[in-house]
Amino acid sequence: MPTVSVVIPTYNRSEEVTHAIDSVLAQTYDDFELLVVDDGSTDDTEEVVTSYDDDRVKFIEHEENQGAPAARNTGIEHAEGEYVAFLDSDDEWLP
Repeated sequence: MPTVSVVIPTYNRSEEVTHAIDSVLAQTYDDFELLVVDDGSTDDTEEVVTSYDDDRVKFIEHEENQGAPAARNTGIEHAEGEYVAFLDSDDEWLP
């Protein structure tokens, strides 16, 4: 069980979400899972996220757009970590 669950809600941000994901994977702390919750995107977000060859990166999909709060709640429901951290899909964590 990971200590931290990082939840990234996203909607049609396939290009931006890579920066967010990369910034999490670049952290020196590595006891985490990264849950990317796609809120019904119509772009290639799924392909971008599932292209990561890292077992900590998990893709969760809403069939239709429900809004960022619903995507965050879905991430919480799937989180296995002791703590939950949120990161917007157009943001990055510093090293």
